[in-house]
Amino acid sequence: MNRTVALTLGPATVLGLLVGASTPASAKDLIEYFKPTPIVGTLSSSAWGAAATGPRDTQNGLEDATLKSWVYWDGQIMRGPDGKYHMYASRWDQSKGHAGGWGKSIAVHAVSDTLIGPYVDKGAAYTDQAGKGHNVTGSMLPDGTWTVIVSDTRPGDIFTSSSIDGPWAFKGSITVNANGMDSSGTAKNLSLVILPDKTYLMATRFGTMMTTPSNLLGPWTVQAAKTFITPAGYPSGSREDPVIWCSGGQYHMVYNYYDLRKARHMVSPDGIKNWKDLGIAYDPTTNFIRYTDGTVNHWYKLERAGVFMENGHVSAFTFAAIDIDKASDLGNDTHGSKVIVVPFDGVTFDTDTGVAGNACSTYSANSGVPGGGATGGTGGSGGTGGTGGSSGTVVRDAGPSDSAIGKDTGSNGGSVGSDAAVVTGGNGATGGTSATGGKIATGGTPATGGNAATGGTVVTGGTSATASTGGTNMDTGGAPAATGGVETSGGEPATGGAEQPTGGAIAITGGTSGTTVTPSSSSGCAFVSGTGASPMSIVWAFVCGLALLIRSRRRR
Repeated sequence: MNRTVALTLGPATVLGLLVGASTPASAKDLIEYFKPTPIVGTLSSSAWGAAATGPRDTQNGLEDATLKSWVYWDGQIMRGPDGKYHMYASRWDQSKGHAGGWGKSIAVHAVSDTLIGPYVDKGAAYTDQAGKGHNVTGSMLPDGTWTVIVSDTRPGDIFTSSSIDGPWAFKGSITVNANGMDSSGTAKNLSLVILPDKTYLMATRFGTMMTTPSNLLGPWTVQAAKTFITPAGYPSGSREDPVIWCSGGQYHMVYNYYDLRKARHMVSPDGIKNWKDLGIAYDPTTNFIRYTDGTVNHWYKLERAGVFMENGHVSAFTFAAIDIDKASDLGNDTHGSKVIVVPFDGVTFDTDTGVAGNACSTYSANSGVPGGGATGGTGGSGGTGGTGGSSGTVVRDAGPSDSAIGKDTGSNGGSVGSDAAVVTGGNGATGGTSATGGKIATGGTPATGGNAATGGTVVTGGTSATASTGGTNMDTGGAPAATGGVETSGGEPATGGAEQPTGGAIAITGGTSGTTVTPSSSSGCAFVSGTGASPMSIVWAFVCGLALLIRSRRRR
């Protein structure tokens, strides 16, 4: 078996292929959870880029489709209270090429109405040093403020704002306490996650983990140095670009081997120590970047991975993608870089790889956390019944409109079971059970012995009592039956057989399946025949008959 196959399959998968065994779902590598990418625009074969990349969607992610002005790198997405997707990335003049331009890059803010894109470049994120910044990442902090962190071209500089749109205030550069360990690279390739106790944890260029209690500026204390694991067949150098997050009860970190153009995936119970290698994370030589129509893209190199999280799970990765080797991108040619967005099945991934008994922070790594809750998306409605409430509990990793997306609508207006339940985001507040379409409105369940036959409408006044088999009158509380003094055919009276006031006619109930018989409009009596008549109805029949006899004799 060649190396390419071995590196793109999990260890249990390879073993299964060799011995013919089935593969446990938990043994899959991270690369196997990427999903087909929706096509936003059209797949173009004439766009800039090497032919090996394949037909691609220029509307995916962030790019200058004309390649006349900019190329882009980095790319961290957050979702704002406005429901839009905000990307903080870096860009530089394409005419300088990659090697000559990235060191002069500026941090930019781009916005999209959808997660996949297209993202519209809004210009420099901040005015400090004319926007200078590279290795750009962003997050929302526990106190509701937002942060943008830049490094490499700047020494780990922190910007904060009360709004995801800025303006951004420069707060200073981080300071590091080496704590007796190697602190090299601690101001480069920074990736932030917030622990359950609100402690800040940062992964740095070489996999060094450092924490600070509450102040982003530090001092940051190194807790573990160079945690990257070197699997067999991999070189010990050329490792960088960590991205860290917490899901499925454990901490995950993906880091890149830039010489091999492959990335690895590790997990840890606390995000600091005891890291374990779980296999290949991504590899641009494989077919993991594919569109919904089956078209595959092969970018030459993917770096600076970022994660976007919804409801505690990764739903997409971002990658800085370049179509040829960096040194070969000379500017003013047909080659360049952009930020792409690739969907990821984080729910299944966490189901397969998750562990019990270990809680994750609600502020996950580099995630697109919102500024606050909003109305639940399009899925909160339960069938034809009640509308799915006001989005229930919104976890901090979810964006507005994301916490109440149901799998589908409830059927037939009944009680909405798993269909109206909120799928991935908090519980649907008032929208779980159908409001007026599910259970019989306010009238209760019809009695088992006195069912309204063809004409007897269940009244809305009170709860129907359980009728006995002998035609016993139903419980009081219901409104009188129909106007005209005539009881609806077949049904038992709402209030136990009381006289019906309208028209002066005496309504006499028969059995549960009786039929109203009206001799004449002048008789004043309406008889009901049928089986199972109650003793009281017989008395009323006798009285009515006697009254008719007396009236007849008087007329004579």
